[in-house]
Amino acid sequence: MNEILTTLFLSNPYLPGQVCDFCNQLPEFRKAEQDYNAAAAKLRARLGYAEFEAFEETLNWHIARYAHAYYLFGLSLRQEILSALAS
Repeated sequence: MNEILTTLFLSNPYLPGQVCDFCNQLPEFRKAEQDYNAAAAKLRARLGYAEFEAFEETLNWHIARYAHAYYLFGLSLRQEILSALAS
């Protein structure tokens, strides 16, 4: 079972493209992306390329860790539900 989940979610080369396609279908995601790109361009112009890239790398790492925590939290809840259903 773990091998199936690993293959499905971690070793799936199509997953990033599928997530991107899904997000692009959401109008609120597209709007948020446009707003971010506009704000990032303004900030990059003020800070300079190198300083902005360093900031963005740090921000992206923080957001990735936050999203991962949500994933682990949800995974734990799903495991509890599956265990309860199996009992």
